[in-house]
Amino acid sequence: LATHIEADDTLLWDCPDDWTLEEAATVPVVYGTVYSAFFLTVQIEKGKAILIHAGSGGVGLAAIRVAFAYGLEVFTTVSTEEKKKFLLSEFPELKEENIGNSRDISFEDMVMARTNGKGVDYVLNSLADEKLQASIRCLGKGGKFLEIGKFDMANDTKIGLGHFLNELSFHAIMVDKLITGLESEKLVNDIVIFISMTLSYFSPRI
Repeated sequence: LATHIEADDTLLWDCPDDWTLEEAATVPVVYGTVYSAFFLTVQIEKGKAILIHAGSGGVGLAAIRVAFAYGLEVFTTVSTEEKKKFLLSEFPELKEENIGNSRDISFEDMVMARTNGKGVDYVLNSLADEKLQASIRCLGKGGKFLEIGKFDMANDTKIGLGHFLNELSFHAIMVDKLITGLESEKLVNDIVIFISMTLSYFSPRI
């Protein structure tokens, strides 16, 4: 507890005039997570397909927006019909048949049916247990699994090596290291540029 803190000037950004500070505070972590996953860990490519879990959450919304901006085909999951309707209203380009259920593993059948059995190129995952395993099975040959949840890593969940016969790669996205790491590790200039681009081009609704 403290009455004063010394701010880290590498983690300060200008707040747009028409945003409240509360609204602005929701942007850096979610877009920083997407930036770390999509551009530092892998280089997403136009024309590829991605499965983004929990699409109506903060990271999900940011990820869908960036994925569409970079020309990816988007598949996503939600837990309620209300959230599905929200996504369809927020993203007119999102296909209703590309939205699955995040509460069970039925999204696996949806992805495989919609891709004619090929699977997707990327999975941005925040689901756990059997839903994590099903998400891995959604990847096509050479697919990249981007894990932003820490539940299964903390619990040392086992993943069968058989999955990797399909030339998959598994990446843990530790965005907190961009915030708490050494100044040389933060890559702040790139983050600032990316967030600035995001605010300028995408104007996300908070």
